[in-house]
Amino acid sequence: MIEISNLHKSFGSNEILKGVNLTIPKGKVTVIIGPSGTGKTVLLRHIIGLLRPNAGKVMVDGLNISELAGAELNDFRRRFGMLFQNAALFDSMNVYDNIAFPLIEGYRGRKLPNIPKIVAEKLKLVGLQGIEKKLPSELSGGMRKRVGLARAIALEPAIILYDEPTTGLDPVMTLAIDNLILSMQQELNVTSVVISHDIDSAFRIGDQIAMIHGGRIIECAEPKEFRNTTNPIVAEFLTAGQQKVNRHGG
Repeated sequence: MIEISNLHKSFGSNEILKGVNLTIPKGKVTVIIGPSGTGKTVLLRHIIGLLRPNAGKVMVDGLNISELAGAELNDFRRRFGMLFQNAALFDSMNVYDNIAFPLIEGYRGRKLPNIPKIVAEKLKLVGLQGIEKKLPSELSGGMRKRVGLARAIALEPAIILYDEPTTGLDPVMTLAIDNLILSMQQELNVTSVVISHDIDSAFRIGDQIAMIHGGRIIECAEPKEFRNTTNPIVAEFLTAGQQKVNRHGG
């Protein structure tokens, strides 16, 4: 589904990605973990075409994203849904209008589908039936994340990107979001890429886990193999993550 090859990205003299190589299989959940500031979100933005690399390429279904532009790139992005770290809902719009927004934009110039029906269906998928008239300010953090996910799947994308989906959530809501990601996988048979710092979450949801460090992917494996890594940097990161959970009683 997605093939990332020798990807480099710098901002001025600050080199963030230093030759990232990663294969993301179709219909699976790939979790990308790593310390803060190592380029996880920068990598995600390359996958959806929001950033262009200095070198290397991102291939999606055989197409090089960095070679697309304008209307061609916008059309291609319809294959993607993205849940941003803070859900990124429009504060001035109610839930209905937030979820309807990508539908109205996506069908611009064409006959609109049955938007109320689609909005209701997507809210049901994320377990939030009947809240169409509520404003984002009336929702909890977990509810905003779920509305953001409903908006992300409005156009029935083949790929869903999640940027730190459990950041700022308590353990109960973190587990709920993890279960939601898994249910989206089963219901929609999508390819999912999850950026996360949450070790427990990564092992709960990932079909494969990749760790980025020093601007490169230093380990990529299925959860069991990843947990038994012999890479000292990965092992230290996993140990530190577990100690943090133990300190907070997670």
